[in-house]
Amino acid sequence: MMGKLAGKKALITGGNTGIGRAVALAYAREGADVTIAWFDQEKQARATLREIGELGVQGLAMRADVTSETEVERLFAVHRAEFGRLDILVNNAGVQKSQPIDKMSLADWERMMAVHLRGAFLCSRSAAKLMKPRKSGRIVNVCSQLGYIGRGDYTAYSAAKAGLIGFTRALAKELAPFGVLVNGVSPGLVDTGFDPLPARVKRDHAAALPLKRLGTPEDMTPSFVFLASDESRYFCGQLLHPNGGEIMP
Repeated sequence: MMGKLAGKKALITGGNTGIGRAVALAYAREGADVTIAWFDQEKQARATLREIGELGVQGLAMRADVTSETEVERLFAVHRAEFGRLDILVNNAGVQKSQPIDKMSLADWERMMAVHLRGAFLCSRSAAKLMKPRKSGRIVNVCSQLGYIGRGDYTAYSAAKAGLIGFTRALAKELAPFGVLVNGVSPGLVDTGFDPLPARVKRDHAAALPLKRLGTPEDMTPSFVFLASDESRYFCGQLLHPNGGEIMP
């Protein structure tokens, strides 16, 4: 199968819904075999796996909590046993919760940090162990424009994504000498159907954008395909910003 990612082996966390699902299918269309890791919504995971297979490549779906060291290590071991190597990791697993800071519990704060930061660390560590000996690989972290500008009632999410941006840049410098390129995508507000914002807020947000509409998961996929492909060979520690023009860094 020909494509920009023909023959590549990819692993995408949170690959059963939203942006993760769109990226998994985009990678499959470009010829990659794809493992999707999921935590809940098993029905969507099975449906995504079926769609991957219909695109003529191999797929694997596995439940894994990215905050668990044991489960992450098992995830990567199963992927390696199935596909032999890892070429692309997308750290996409995430959670959102809108809360005023004076109503936020410590457990909610720590869960946000664990999924976005501990999860990216654990998965990137496992990926590095597979990629460094081969002197080849791509790690793409799903960041957010809120890591730059913040949003009221999203202090935990904004802080976690700001941390992930710093993690992306530092890891890029560390792994580049080994042929492993680390970059990120910082989407604007994407209408995935899973965010907690009311419809009125989303309509007002869209009206304020230069493009006058919210992004879709499919609007995000060209950035992910590019950063996973050989075309991004001179990109290192960079953040792409498909955000409809809300911020222009």
